[in-house]
Amino acid sequence: MKRLIPLLVVLTWSALGHAEQMASPQTLIRDVAIFDGRSNELKPGQNLLIEGSLIRAIGTGDLDASADAIEIDGGGRTLMPGLIDGHAHVMINQNFGVVETNMDITDMAYNATIVMKRFLVDGFTTVRDMGGPTFGLARALDQGRVVGPRLYPSGGFISQTSGHGDFRDRADPGFSPKDAGDLSNFERMGIGNVADGVPEVLKATRLNLRNGATQIKIMGGGGGSSRFDPIDTTQYSVEEICAIVEAAKDWGTYVGAHTFNDRAVSRLLDCGVKTFEHGFFISDQTMKRIAKEGGYVVPQMWGLSPDLAKNPLMPAEKLPMLAKLQEDFGDFGERLLKNKVKVVFASDYVGDFADAERARRYELWWRTQAFGSNFEVLKQLTSTAGEMLAMSGPRNPYKEGALGVIEEGAYADLILVDGNPLEDIGVIGGTESWFDADPEFRLIPTIHLVMKGGRIYRNEIDGRLSEEAVSFPAMEYHGILRDYVPGG
Repeated sequence: MKRLIPLLVVLTWSALGHAEQMASPQTLIRDVAIFDGRSNELKPGQNLLIEGSLIRAIGTGDLDASADAIEIDGGGRTLMPGLIDGHAHVMINQNFGVVETNMDITDMAYNATIVMKRFLVDGFTTVRDMGGPTFGLARALDQGRVVGPRLYPSGGFISQTSGHGDFRDRADPGFSPKDAGDLSNFERMGIGNVADGVPEVLKATRLNLRNGATQIKIMGGGGGSSRFDPIDTTQYSVEEICAIVEAAKDWGTYVGAHTFNDRAVSRLLDCGVKTFEHGFFISDQTMKRIAKEGGYVVPQMWGLSPDLAKNPLMPAEKLPMLAKLQEDFGDFGERLLKNKVKVVFASDYVGDFADAERARRYELWWRTQAFGSNFEVLKQLTSTAGEMLAMSGPRNPYKEGALGVIEEGAYADLILVDGNPLEDIGVIGGTESWFDADPEFRLIPTIHLVMKGGRIYRNEIDGRLSEEAVSFPAMEYHGILRDYVPGG
């Protein structure tokens, strides 16, 4: 007889990490149309055999599945790789003013556990965090104490004084915040690190690597969310950048940089930086150089969307500048494709839950407009992102299989959806609603299965939430919990 699990039991299971179920040695998924992350087509009528955390075989028939293998009937739905967010800040989970004045690390850590669950049930099985104190969160995820995607942590972003990571007020005293004890909350909690000169930037880089960084994030130019560094500025000297890159290379990994303009990107390329976060104002010549040197551009395209003007936090005096930027650089996505640059999806997840969640789903839709191709956006979410993550080399915590693709030997990070994402990005949650969208978090109804490493974390194929989904706090689902029978 079906029954609703009491909330007390739900919360207990969550606290015990019950979502990390004991996986069957094999799982056979039958009758699916596969998008493999690389091909601009679906391959229908396929079966897929999973053994442990990896994909063992793909084809028709039983694929030599064992007699006790778990079987899932895909019903002809689309099976695709789990989605990858190449640039997020999962620990910066409130608006900057609140983080700076009214949060501590415990607030952020608790919020981050909810952020990660929501990423996962939206089909995101991997997130690259590009600035924040996420090392403990990454360990908790890998140990099964928290439910969420795989996490590639950068640690605190590294910024020069007056740079995009310097969040002190003008009235704060002292030229050397380390000596004067003059730290912003961002530094105090490990979100960022203000460092100047080769010795300081080396120390900041090596500290992040010691603590488990899979890549290093630096601020290579100005930005819109910081108060005292104009967006056109170039930040860090050649000597400082090259020192950071060499220290990362010594650990077998790479550096990504927040940047927007040609001058900054050229300097970063000269030193060997590999990923360029945002980059909206770069020229075709610079794009060609990035492509030639094997770099990646990781932009949140909503930054060039006219809907950004609807943000209630947008100061009225910035609206004319925003309109001008959109007019001048609205073809950014088209030019990236024309110049054969490898592009990775980025939500730039930051801020309070409602706005950040809505921005991510809006970003899925807006990118299809900016790049003119669902297929291109899907590659950015899957195979291209997986290639970028692999640049972490020996610092990559997930070396057993490939990410972002469906192929033999790849990780069984999979989502099963109604419809064809090559034709309709809405089946994975893309929507043209942003600030006018429902602020409450609700499940994407066309996603029926989410699997990470061969374990099922969301399963609604049979019309019931899985044990893993039910173990999320009921408040997150706003009353949509359904009857569920444990074990069957």
